[in-house]
Parts: sequence; structure tokens; C-alpha cells
Amino acid sequence: MKRSGLRSVFLVVLCLLGGVGASSGKVLRIVSYNLDCADQNSDNNLNASTHSLPTVVAAIGLHHIGTNAQPVDVLSVEELTTSTLTDFVTQLNAIYGAGTYTYDPTPDANTGGGPDGLIYNTLTVQVVSARALKTGQTVLLQANGTYVAAHSPGNGVNGVTRAPMVYQLRPVGFGAAYDFYLYVSHARSTSDNSVGDARYAEAQAVRSDAKYKLPAGAHIIYAGDWNLFNGSGENAYKCLTGQITSDGLNWSDNSALWANTNQTQGFDPMSKAKPVGTVTWSNVAGDNATYLYNDSTTSLTSRIDIQLMNGPMFAVYNSQGGVQLAPDNADPYDSADYPSAQYPYAFETFGNNGSLPRGSPASSTSNHALDDLLHATPSATAVYADIQLTGSGSNFTGSDHYPIVGDYRIVPIPPAKPWLMALGFDAKGTFQLKLSGATNTGFGLMVSSNMFNWSKLGAGFTDTNGWLYWQDTNTAGLTNRFYRAYWPLP
Repeated sequence: MKRSGLRSVFLVVLCLLGGVGASSGKVLRIVSYNLDCADQNSDNNLNASTHSLPTVVAAIGLHHIGTNAQPVDVLSVEELTTSTLTDFVTQLNAIYGAGTYTYDPTPDANTGGGPDGLIYNTLTVQVVSARALKTGQTVLLQANGTYVAAHSPGNGVNGVTRAPMVYQLRPVGFGAAYDFYLYVSHARSTSDNSVGDARYAEAQAVRSDAKYKLPAGAHIIYAGDWNLFNGSGENAYKCLTGQITSDGLNWSDNSALWANTNQTQGFDPMSKAKPVGTVTWSNVAGDNATYLYNDSTTSLTSRIDIQLMNGPMFAVYNSQGGVQLAPDNADPYDSADYPSAQYPYAFETFGNNGSLPRGSPASSTSNHALDDLLHATPSATAVYADIQLTGSGSNFTGSDHYPIVGDYRIVPIPPAKPWLMALGFDAKGTFQLKLSGATNTGFGLMVSSNMFNWSKLGAGFTDTNGWLYWQDTNTAGLTNRFYRAYWPLP
């Protein structure tokens, strides 16, 4: 039985259409937001007729960072009641459609102030794993898997009280190589001592967890309400960003204390330096960095919420791709060139772009942070009102925190020595091919009979052995058949 004309001439061509540093065109919008629900013992800002916080999140999806606007993909939240996650998801799905958003149910141990949590867009992100870190003073993880007391130059104040959460996240349609890790914290507030020992202990807890429990090369975001009331001089900020703390310890990745192959040092995306570094601010009158501030929405006074990323999250430190903070080279909606338009990265405090002087409410007429929403629905005016804290208890709306927002590109990762092989025909006359490459990496296969007109044959992910198999059932009568594999998947 003659199976195919391909017996006379056959050619296999491998053509990788991606490249190091190239963008797949997909972006994740990641938001950190202290909701104030636990402090108010109420979800009124979610369930009242104004739906103030769902309106704010919908507006974040319409707002442009540079030239990009898109719905929120990941929303890390703090100060939750027992019903906040359910209530928030219900309201978001009323806007975007049933099943669009859900929350991770992993419990967060805490001793006051409300737990942390995660809401995410099921169409774009999946949660691979989630867990809570330890509380107390004995939270500094060692290489042998044991924990010791965190360093406390001020003799400590009970250490970590609200367990930080860590989520392993994966963009939908991508393999494990594109995973990233999000730590969500709500560090000790004003009850901490003057040195900030409890916040410092929490920074040590998350850094050591990242060092010893995450895989080498992990992409990491440290997020949440860190209550950095003392500004960039806080030991917690210095520990997270790899500086020398007040006790003389050097927390940089290349220090004698903290030297490791797994990069855990965070960088501040609000740094205007290239490459990105750290930021200086003081949370006092006369501070020249009020454009960083995210607390309070009624009296802009300080920066206490952060998102810090480790080296692999920045292309300048990592040429191998994965999820990385997007650059921001132009901001056509900020004609006055306020400070937020000057950052090299697509990251900002939503609702404060530097046009507000310290002490101003979000609703001030001098606020130009949302000029791109002047004629949108919801409008800038409505969002400024909804973002701002009003009332208290069962009547409160808004929050006392501004959200912080970053856009993250999914940058193709170069496959490890991929190779496309012809396996020949099976008993039914179907032509078999095999691709060998990096594990859990997405590839597609295109076919042509003349090297000019190509069509897609299929797509899939390599297995745990790095193999992916294809079948071509349309070879009958052809004398030439060309194949090329491509990545990333669209």
C-alpha cells in the first residue's frame, strides 16, 4: 500500500519565531491594595450601592500606564474580613461576567488587623500553590531547614504577627518556566517599636523563604502594606532591597551574610535610575518624593505600600525572559510630565502621579493622575470620590490606601536546544514528528508543501522529559512537505 508521495522528498525545518527579549504581546496587570475592611469591621465599600472599591478596580482596568490599559489580572489585598474575598469577587464578576474572577481560599494565620488574600482573573492567571509563612520571632529560615530568631537591633516586639502569604502564579497558556511568586504582607503598624523590629523580622522572613524554598532563578514580587512609617531608612526596606541595616548586616545578594545563587534582593520600580535601584523618601513635611505616597487618601502623608521585584523580574538584569516588569517609554496622557510619567517602568500609585501636594485628599481639584479617565465610565471625578475614605464602620466607603499598579510583560524564554525530528509513518500512513526541547514549554507546528504558504498543524507543551509529539494525516499525494516549529504560542 502506497502511504504518501513524501517518500521521494522530505525536509524538516526548525524555525523558532521568538527571541530573547521579544514580547509575546501578553501583559499582566498586578495590583496591591489595602482594602481597610478589617479595620472598619465592614465590607460596605464593596457591597453598598456605590460599590466604591469595585468601581476603583474597574477604573484601574481602563487607566493607561504609558499606552497600555487592561483589566486587572492579579489583585493582592490586605485587611480582610471573613467575607471580603467572596464579596469582592461577586462584585467584580457583576462587572466582567460570571466566573471571570475568583479568589485563592488558602487561609492566612494572623493575630489582628485582618488576613491577606489574592483575587485573580481566571482567564489569564492560575494559582499553582499558596501557603502562609510563620509568625512570631523565630522566622529566619536557615539552609538546613530550621528557623532561628530574626535579628532585632531594638530587642524586638513579638516579631511577625500577620503571616505573610506566598503565591506561585502561572499565566494561562504558558508552562512552568513562566511561573512567578508573589509575597503579600501586612507588616506591623504603629505598634512596632521605633526601630521597626517587627517589620524588619517580616522582611527577613520573606527573604529567607525566597532564598531556601523557591527554585533557583525564581521571579519574585514582594508586595503589600509594609507600614514603612520611617521611610526608606526602615530596616525592613533595606533588608528587602539588599542594603546594610542599622545592625550592620549586609542583605545584598553578593554579601558574605546573604551570598546565594537564588536572587532574592528586591529592586524598587519607582526608582528613576537605570538600571533600577532603590528610592529615598522620609514621610515628612518637605519630602521631595510625595509622588511615591499611597497613604492616606484623605490626607496624603506617606508611602507604606510597596511592590518590589527581584532581578529576574527586570530585563536589565535578566536576558532569559519570563514575567518581567514592562518598560514605560512614553506617557501621552501626562502632558505636564508629572513624576509618575518619568519612571522607566510601567508602574505607579493609582490616583497619585505627583500632581498632589502632601496632605491633599484624592478628590482635590489639583489631582491630575487620572486625566485619561475624564470622559470614561467611570469618570475620573467618580473614581477620585470612590477611592477616598469616607465614613466609618458599616457606613464607610473607599479606603485609606491608594492601590499600586504594575504592568508585567510575558517575555518568551529561549528553549533549551530544541530539535524537530521526523519519526516516519505509522501503520496507518500517518506521519509522525517529535520535538525535543525544554520541559513544560509551549511550541506550535506549521506545515507547507512549498515553503511559501504555511498553515498551523497544532500546538502543545513539552512533557516532563522535554518531548512533544505531532501527527500529520494530510500527506497523501504530496511530494514535498515542510515543517517548522515556532514559539512562543500566541
